[in-house]
Amino acid sequence: MHIEFKEISHTIKNRQVFSDLNTQVSSGQCLVISGRSGCGKTLFFSIASDIIRPDEGEMLIDGVAVKNMNAQRYSEFRRNLGVVFQLSGLISNLTLEENLMLPLNRHHKDVCKLEKQARVKAIAREFALEQYLSQRTEQLSSGQASLAGLARALLLKPKAVVWDAPMAEIDDQWSQYVLDLLLCLKQQGTTLILCSNRKEVIDKLADTQLELNSKVCFSEH
Repeated sequence: MHIEFKEISHTIKNRQVFSDLNTQVSSGQCLVISGRSGCGKTLFFSIASDIIRPDEGEMLIDGVAVKNMNAQRYSEFRRNLGVVFQLSGLISNLTLEENLMLPLNRHHKDVCKLEKQARVKAIAREFALEQYLSQRTEQLSSGQASLAGLARALLLKPKAVVWDAPMAEIDDQWSQYVLDLLLCLKQQGTTLILCSNRKEVIDKLADTQLELNSKVCFSEH
């Protein structure tokens, strides 16, 4: 999935965060968004995951502007986009299994419940979470919740993954595994957009680094 951000401008509370920002990332490549706190990393994440739309400019997916997509094309885009939130984004009043089931229920309504449960168990096993499937997510540690958020994003084998503050809550014993997993996804053609200042993320994964600052300037490396 080729993702392009074209002339993005956005203002929050009378402060212009982005002004005519342009960047892009191709299939199998990784774009890392870095910069000091308050520079707009999480805002960029929100735009890249289409949680919010910029005041001006547009995001294009394989050459098609998201804002111009019809319902079918937009649904396909959402199905192929894995989104990982900084604080996992799990719904606290659901069990872990129910949280992991959400993307299947939304995008694969034709799949039977037993097949969905099998897929959920398989990815939970990969992250050592299978024994917690019946528990409420509030019973998970922050590290387990982060792994669960990543598992949910990868469940549908997306063509692109957008992650706000990757590795921030991941336990040391899992950090290398997750980095290797992201590298493997890249090699398989998955597009990555990671909002992070972490050296190991930049050094191991970044093909392009977009550095933001509070003066709405940026540089690419």
